[in-house]
Amino acid sequence: MPDHTTAGAAIIGAGFIGAVHLGALRRLGVPVAGLLGSSPARGAERARALGVSRAYGSLDELLSDPAVQVVHVTSPNVAHFDQVRQILAAGRHVICEKPLAMTSAQSAELVVMARASGKIAAVCYNTRFYPLNQHARGMMAAGELGHPRLITGHFHQDWL
Repeated sequence: MPDHTTAGAAIIGAGFIGAVHLGALRRLGVPVAGLLGSSPARGAERARALGVSRAYGSLDELLSDPAVQVVHVTSPNVAHFDQVRQILAAGRHVICEKPLAMTSAQSAELVVMARASGKIAAVCYNTRFYPLNQHARGMMAAGELGHPRLITGHFHQDWL
């Protein structure tokens, strides 16, 4: 992947998580070429509100922009598979919010495409590195919990 200061990014999804990705990209110094919303009007409205210079009217328009080397997918879950497939086919790197796809067969197809593309293809699983999750994983690996058949849990977020 190109140097993060020269790799242009685009974001699909103009809601809360799209804004989170935008903030992270800005903090890292990654130029954001544009934003694709659920409709051209929504994209234009959110681009203005978030200070993004360009709102794309379609995924095809986004993928034809030579300034975009990586696409962040923060759209509704049901759209991820088709969007990631098109992004990889267009030769771009992709960062996708979870879930990658709606079925394991779709995910497997994207894994094959990603490997063949030679591009970075990542999925955001932010909670797996939380200290308590790592502790529980260590306990399982050490055999301290026997043979779990089902694990459930909850965590609370203070930003809601």
